[in-house]
Amino acid sequence: MRPMVAKDISEHFPELDLGEDDLATLGFSFCHVSVFDHWLSEQEAADNPLMSYSIALNAGALEGYLQGERKFLNFYSSLSMFGVACNRPGPPRMFKTLTPELENIFVNSLREKRSMDVYFKEAEVRVIGRYDRTDLLIADSQEQLNFFLLKAHQFGLFALK
Repeated sequence: MRPMVAKDISEHFPELDLGEDDLATLGFSFCHVSVFDHWLSEQEAADNPLMSYSIALNAGALEGYLQGERKFLNFYSSLSMFGVACNRPGPPRMFKTLTPELENIFVNSLREKRSMDVYFKEAEVRVIGRYDRTDLLIADSQEQLNFFLLKAHQFGLFALK
């Protein structure tokens, strides 16, 4: 039997196969948010010492990496004060506000250790941690997505479509 908390939050996490499902056809508004202002070419990505935490660490560019990470953390923290449902990493649970545990989930996802799948209640937007300093945002409506992207821009992040 699943815990009551998991039942309460399951509505925010419909099953999606991101390799197969067409989110637009399913009725979702979506885009990616990134520290980069455009989709990097294969060569740009290969040459970028800030692509991931481990690459930055090995390249001696950790401070540059951490500047971008702080943008994400400040952004996600600002949205956390009204509650966050966390589906991944498990177990499914609810956070009423930002806690050290929730911040650790954000950091681990940004550093590509364990991808997150969270739902910010205030913005009504699901965020799935992805690779290369770019996360996927999924909303039920364009208005919800626009709210989230406006806040992302205020923290120095970029929308990639």
